[in-house]
Amino acid sequence: MSGGVDSSVAAAMLVRQGYDVIGIFMKLWAEKTSSQDLARENICCSADAATAARAVASKLRIPFYVINLEKEFKKAVVDYYIKEYDEGRTPNPCVICNRDIKGEILMKKVLELEGDFLATGHYAQIKKQGSKFYLLSSADKNKDQTYFLWTLTEEKLARILFPIGGLTKPEVRDLAKKWKLPTAERRESQGICFIPDRDVCGFLHRHAEKLTKSGEIHDINGKKIGIHNGLINYTIGQRERLGLGGPRAYYVVELKSKENILVVGAESDLYKKKLIASDLNWIDITEEKQLVMNDIKAKIRYGHPAEDCRLKIVSDKLRVTFKKPQRALTPGQSIVFYKNNKVLGGGVIEKNS
Repeated sequence: MSGGVDSSVAAAMLVRQGYDVIGIFMKLWAEKTSSQDLARENICCSADAATAARAVASKLRIPFYVINLEKEFKKAVVDYYIKEYDEGRTPNPCVICNRDIKGEILMKKVLELEGDFLATGHYAQIKKQGSKFYLLSSADKNKDQTYFLWTLTEEKLARILFPIGGLTKPEVRDLAKKWKLPTAERRESQGICFIPDRDVCGFLHRHAEKLTKSGEIHDINGKKIGIHNGLINYTIGQRERLGLGGPRAYYVVELKSKENILVVGAESDLYKKKLIASDLNWIDITEEKQLVMNDIKAKIRYGHPAEDCRLKIVSDKLRVTFKKPQRALTPGQSIVFYKNNKVLGGGVIEKNS
């Protein structure tokens, strides 16, 4: 229970369905500034969020626990986030949190408390067919969060419940109001939870000094055409604030962290049809056994439409070929594969071509 309306309604639904429910609130890592030595409150576990979650638990008359996962979250999520940027990749902290914090550590806590299931307020659905468990898109296509859940295994899905997956966000809000939950009007949190001011550059300036150093800007042919003021300030696909004069429009196409070089090119250079993905996880095991997969769609980032592609398994990696060129295929981001509304699995974009 995060203190948000989604997890609140999820808990309320389970109570009404007859489950014996307990509420768990996670205390996660929050940055401390050297100047004030005060914690910058993590959005997901601020004092306000804890108060809201506790109020819902009281309304539902269910036990409420707070567990401290600050060290675990720092190691698994925050350190990963910094390391990925340090290596010139764009991280996906929510994916890692769902895999290592909720899917592993929190699940272990649930089992220690003799719980049968871990339920969350994610917009996703789980379907059991025979002895198999599948991950499906949510009923609300605008809120679907399966992109962040592709690391869950079939074994984990058997122990997870997504009570609101069959509802839309407006329906969730309506239920919260109908049941008079204290979080019915609570504003939705957005952005990276441990960077509450959304100043990613500022955060990385404090934690990834290497990326703040100036270096050369090269065109795609390797010619030096300018100086950048730290790779920390750039993302693939970016056009603004490059500091390059002249009539030609340049876009960031690559970050070479080892050489501290920013590579720019024309917008057309951002469009690629192929990529290599690694760190694969297959939920639908039948698909993994096929060396070549057709009639598949893939999402290359959250909120991006799923696009037609063809997959070929090469050793422990995956070669993905899109039907149409895709803009800004970004190393470090997740790629998630779908067949209709079923999540087949996913991986991490290693490189494009």
